[in-house]
Amino acid sequence: MNPPGHSSLVKPTLETPFHIDFDWWIEHDANWRVFLLDFLCDEHRTIYAEKEQDIEIDSIDPQTAEVKRVDGLLHTLVTHCAQQEEFISGNTTLVNTIFKTFLANGNKPLNSQELAGRTGKSAVTILRTFSGAQIFKGIRPLQE
Repeated sequence: MNPPGHSSLVKPTLETPFHIDFDWWIEHDANWRVFLLDFLCDEHRTIYAEKEQDIEIDSIDPQTAEVKRVDGLLHTLVTHCAQQEEFISGNTTLVNTIFKTFLANGNKPLNSQELAGRTGKSAVTILRTFSGAQIFKGIRPLQE
């Protein structure tokens, strides 16, 4: 297992699962909330324009009934806005398309081939984009 914040020495392949590492993203990008606000649906964009954006809310795990404190903005985005039919459109960058795909699937890990199947983008291009030295929006190989 690699220490947190360190990448593996093993080069990712088409089968390597990726996900959004929110802890990494929050630590390395002070503007992460601003980026998320742009992805809110119209209803929630209006609501969040009028309130604090760093509120925590209670979230109940549907399988275990465990209650956790979670970031309200991120929770709203994943559970509501990302579930809207028009959330993922073809008129956006590869990075935003992949980011939105992870939001829409609850950030469950997906490999480049699975991402290609969901987005219509090239699996090789996805792999090259997210396995390089630069990390986009916290999208990284899953560290196990």
